[in-house]
Amino acid sequence: MSLTNRTIAGLALAAAVLTACTPGSEPAKNTDSDKPVSSTLPKEKITLTLSHFEEGGQGEAIGELVDKYKELHPNITIKVTQTSFVDYGKNIKLRMSSDSAPDIVQAGQAYTHQGPLVEAGLMRPLDDYAKLYGWGDRFKSGLLDQSRFTKGAKEFGKGDLYGLALGGNLVGVYYNRDKLEELGIKAPIADQAAFRKALAEAKAEGETPIQLGNLEAWPGNHVISDLIAQHEPLQSARDWVYGRKGASFDSPGVQKAAQTVADWAKAGYIDSSANGTAESDGVGKFMKGEGVFMISGSWNSARIDENMKGKAGFMAMPPVKAGDPVRATGATTSPFGISSKTKYPDVAAHFIDFMTSPENAPTLFQGGYLPVAERDAGTPAPGSAQEGLVKTWKDVLAADGLTLYLDWATPSMGDTLFPAGQELIAGEGTPQDLISAVQKDWAAFTGAK
Repeated sequence: MSLTNRTIAGLALAAAVLTACTPGSEPAKNTDSDKPVSSTLPKEKITLTLSHFEEGGQGEAIGELVDKYKELHPNITIKVTQTSFVDYGKNIKLRMSSDSAPDIVQAGQAYTHQGPLVEAGLMRPLDDYAKLYGWGDRFKSGLLDQSRFTKGAKEFGKGDLYGLALGGNLVGVYYNRDKLEELGIKAPIADQAAFRKALAEAKAEGETPIQLGNLEAWPGNHVISDLIAQHEPLQSARDWVYGRKGASFDSPGVQKAAQTVADWAKAGYIDSSANGTAESDGVGKFMKGEGVFMISGSWNSARIDENMKGKAGFMAMPPVKAGDPVRATGATTSPFGISSKTKYPDVAAHFIDFMTSPENAPTLFQGGYLPVAERDAGTPAPGSAQEGLVKTWKDVLAADGLTLYLDWATPSMGDTLFPAGQELIAGEGTPQDLISAVQKDWAAFTGAK
């Protein structure tokens, strides 16, 4: 599987854009038929269905935008179905294949969701709408490239456009300001050695060093992946996600990252009840003061700030050596696309454009979406977790340090990696067990491409 040389870093650096025209200008051609696409909405009452898996602040932001759209267009109803991420991935292809397929669908990049749906012809190419609405002027090409596939989903990162993201997201370290002050620790922490020392000091004082809710298995993957971002060479990490020839998960950097997780768990630095605690409940425990640190994503920032009221901060996972480039697991959020079966592609595209419009950027930002377009999303409150989050996001982009998500690599990677991560945290599996299982999955998929 070969891919374009542009990587996730194109969010900040890529300059090429799609040719665009403004809404209401001469219609572009529909890529699936001779019918021209249009930004003009119908006057009759219609209902569209939208399927997504966002929770917390991000899910609430989508709900707010649905309500706002209804106020602006009373004849159009957007019926929303939200499903947990794990269940969503298991059922989305079946739902999209049915006669009641959602009109608008959130589909994770690469081979998590989007690839299999594109391969099956269940998603509609959006290049004509990108031209109509000027998405190429509003968003950098690197962002759009994350939702591109060639025919039959043979290659990821190039070809037709199949989705548009609402924002960016990032994994890092939340911390409890009061507890750090009590421990005499200053944030941000300079390097991995200092971070391990902080974990040991927190444990010695009877605190839970790292809060984690990993019942659903995917949250623990972020602990592993953010450590891989520190220990594995950047290009090697990306090459593996992209499925490039010669890449391997069985590398010194990945071995070090996996061993670190195992060591943290054995030392009691990770909450012992992690695998029996739901992700949302783990966040709830952190907000109540159970945990000095929590390794999680930007999607929880709005909820944390609302409940902790200035007592939480956010920093990047500390690098191996102080002063090393800032790196983190991250990308754009899972994009929204259009079913190839919808009767109302123009309305679906209009709503997607509405969600990503500059006037709605503040709503998305407050929900935990990081701004990926050149627009003003508002200023985070001083001393908030979101303030640290935005700074970290800018630092990571400036360092070209986003390493993508591990489960993008193959359609089955989540089913392989997530349970292996649970076993590693529980002490029931070794780092090599996890690495071998993941690399076997990767090799089987890339070898068949």
